[in-house]
Amino acid sequence: MKSDRYDVVVVGAGICGLTAAGAAAHRKMKVALVATGPGSFVTGPGWLKAQNILRASAAPDLSEAIVFFCEMARRAGCPYAGDISTAKYLPSLLGDFQSVALAPLLLWNAEPRDGVSTAIVGIRGLSGFDENFMAERLSERARAMNSSGTYAARQISFSRDMGAPVTTLRFAQLFDRDPAFRKELVYALRAAASGFQRIFVPGMLGLDSAAEEIAEFKLELRCAVCEIPTLPPSIPGLRVFHRTESYLRQIGVELFRGFPVEGVVIHDGLCTDVRIAAPGHAMNLRCQSAVLATGRHSASPLDGTYAGRDQQMRPLDSTGAVMARNLFIAGPLPDSVGNNGDAMRILTGYRAGNLAASTKGNHAA
Repeated sequence: MKSDRYDVVVVGAGICGLTAAGAAAHRKMKVALVATGPGSFVTGPGWLKAQNILRASAAPDLSEAIVFFCEMARRAGCPYAGDISTAKYLPSLLGDFQSVALAPLLLWNAEPRDGVSTAIVGIRGLSGFDENFMAERLSERARAMNSSGTYAARQISFSRDMGAPVTTLRFAQLFDRDPAFRKELVYALRAAASGFQRIFVPGMLGLDSAAEEIAEFKLELRCAVCEIPTLPPSIPGLRVFHRTESYLRQIGVELFRGFPVEGVVIHDGLCTDVRIAAPGHAMNLRCQSAVLATGRHSASPLDGTYAGRDQQMRPLDSTGAVMARNLFIAGPLPDSVGNNGDAMRILTGYRAGNLAASTKGNHAA
């Protein structure tokens, strides 16, 4: 049963907020995670670009933060491959290759390979994915990269009426809960894979399916398979979100989904409550510390008095004074021109979660 008293309250369920909540929970804190919905992470493929890793590489604890995030993802059943010191060129929906340092396993082994034949498999009626365009573009880009790998387009269809519109989200939901659909998909992809060493499919292999279920699907398919991220919402990104959120719930994090934050209560230099718009009436979540991790809007609960943050990630007012010693702003700076992408969101979420956890016992709720 949910209570209203927590060691740490985290606001925001993007990759930054999820990491902050996980870091605090792993330090045995009682954590609440409040969000109106998933963060912007789910609009992307779920990978971490090598360029963004490089920009954040000066941070001494980046490696520690990335290792923590990858371990959390592994325990959640959506493991990542790669590391911060290497990169692969993985295909995007635009038919080009992106330099990626870490990615979910289903995306990882899709780099150009000499002498490897790949089938780009589309689905009849699926909007937003053109297998002929993808095969032509990837072949062109692979040649420019001096790769002798080949790409060819194939298309499958299903006997059942899929309704309209036909989307990857619809397929992912069926993949999770309909064994008959999964069986039909296996047979269709086996036929499409004939004569090829691997196949690429649009991101569609489940919103909630864990790594073990995906591995079983691959065995049934008898062929190497990789996903290509499609238009938002990205199924690989949504899968990371769903699996991680489920894992956080399993380790004791209490979730408040669909609740906008109205503000925070600060008294004598301490944040004592996070006020959320619960159904019927506002609800105060009492806390010993709090993390605001909603991207450029992280400072909005501070009623316009925010003027930056200090090296301990605490908000400052217009005079440069710390607004609350147990309140932390994670993610890109609300007043920044640019940021270092998801690598920096993971890093600042990890830092903020640990800083918030370290206040336990110092500030009575």
